[in-house]
Amino acid sequence: MRLVIVGLLALVIVNACSPGLILGGTEPAAIFESTPAYPGYPWTREGRTVSPEELGTIAGPSHCGWESATFLNIGWPPGTHSGSAAQARQYIRDPKAVTPTKLRDLLDLHATLPSDASATGYVYRGIAVYLSPSDQDRAVYVVGTRSVERWPRSDPMTLCE
Repeated sequence: MRLVIVGLLALVIVNACSPGLILGGTEPAAIFESTPAYPGYPWTREGRTVSPEELGTIAGPSHCGWESATFLNIGWPPGTHSGSAAQARQYIRDPKAVTPTKLRDLLDLHATLPSDASATGYVYRGIAVYLSPSDQDRAVYVVGTRSVERWPRSDPMTLCE
């Protein structure tokens, strides 16, 4: 990676062959428009890459036609390496309403971060996951440099048969 400084504007020039890199991809809409299948994106926390069982964002299963949806699974409480659904929570970004849930109506792609929200420490390419104690049982906030998305919790978890 090379850093080029142009006046007050710093541009990062990346190797275009690097997998998973999307130019301008510091916003949730750019990153999650086409989410990869399991194991998904490599999230970090406190400088270390975490397993998908701690926090994972993956495309919905293609055999159910849900690949345009993104499933965020997080070990609960945050920092937990989940071994079962009982140790995790699931939040879904489904702007095309492909999953058989009513979560599409609860998705907010232009949200405002609540005043009580705090960062979980999970980061992927400038995108951070926030939780708000006032509604963490209902939603997670996915925060970019200029935008915030509120993804609804799926409880019970949405599974494909």
